[in-house]
Amino acid sequence: MNHTKLRLIGVTVCAVLRGDSENRLVRTFRPRRRKLGPDLTKIYERLKDEWSIAEHGSTLNLAEVFGNENPVCLEIGCGRGDLAVSFGPAHRDINLVAIDIHTRGIANILQGIESQSLTNTRVVEGDVLVLLKRFADASLSEVWVFFPDPWPKPREQRRRLLRPDVVREISRVLKVGGVLRLATDIEDYWRKSVAVVAANESFEEAEFSRPEWRVETVFERRGINEGRQPIDIYWTRL
Repeated sequence: MNHTKLRLIGVTVCAVLRGDSENRLVRTFRPRRRKLGPDLTKIYERLKDEWSIAEHGSTLNLAEVFGNENPVCLEIGCGRGDLAVSFGPAHRDINLVAIDIHTRGIANILQGIESQSLTNTRVVEGDVLVLLKRFADASLSEVWVFFPDPWPKPREQRRRLLRPDVVREISRVLKVGGVLRLATDIEDYWRKSVAVVAANESFEEAEFSRPEWRVETVFERRGINEGRQPIDIYWTRL
């Protein structure tokens, strides 16, 4: 069994729903509002309360949320929901929390939860900088950051997700032996992320490997078509 499979045994995955963000936080996303079609709107309104986790609140009891003690993974920025919908059915012994600020991806995941009976998946619609505070120390097995907003301009780079304050929070919520994963097709992003995580001193050296379960997304394909190649990196929590 390879490293990726070993890391995933008994992991739980979650997704995040939108809530009010704390204004003092430096946002890592660009707000967008796109209307859902009538069918997806009905699914969203019908399922969101049952399968979502609130952005704000007290410390989460993940065993209570999922009804089991399986390890939990957090996907930060689930996009259109492609990964969560493909991962859940193939890894039913892993719980997933998927978070995004945009409604469409959350609605797509809710649709997948219903159609594939994904009792191991939850969503959060909101700001991960707020949500992270709800996780107890050493409560997550993996954190995934796949194709985050690159914020390429120098004056915007303080908004990048893998910056020192966020990496500190991620290191707090990850278990010893837990994994932080990054995928990006922006060279400057991954190189600077490697430096930021190394400076944290809570992780082993970066390793380069794409997990077999990470499906190609529309954003990844767009980058490939424009001549950019994706890079997958992971760090193991010390």
